[in-house]
Amino acid sequence: MVGRFLVDRRGYSLTWTAAFLAFLLVPLLVLGIEIGRWEHARGELYKAADLAALAAAAEVDIPHFRDTGEVRLLPGAADVARRYVAANTGYLTRNGISAHVAGIGVDQARREVQVSVAADVSRLFPAWVPAVTIAGRGTAEVRGMAW
Repeated sequence: MVGRFLVDRRGYSLTWTAAFLAFLLVPLLVLGIEIGRWEHARGELYKAADLAALAAAAEVDIPHFRDTGEVRLLPGAADVARRYVAANTGYLTRNGISAHVAGIGVDQARREVQVSVAADVSRLFPAWVPAVTIAGRGTAEVRGMAW
């Protein structure tokens, strides 16, 4: 009885097709999901960086800027930027990921405040994926009349 099944080759193509699709479609599906998670996390991190830059730009020493034209941040600017990053990374926080302010800088030539934000988003991916870190930078222009 078993010998008859070994000789009869009907159905082999169905088996090979099913195996091929399983080894092709499942990884593609997983890849699509992982790329979607990464893009969502990256978008949220960039949004938080932009909002933190706007918040830090609001913490400019206005009298000094008016007198000299130099952009100088108040001492609390870094803390304000950190609070804005924490308040605008809900998706990351729900997944146990904390974004942090990597740096705050001022470009005097462009009159811009730049905030760099980074997060290790490895928790969004399976354990076999190497460490994934996303970094983004937000900029905000300081406008006003410098005398």
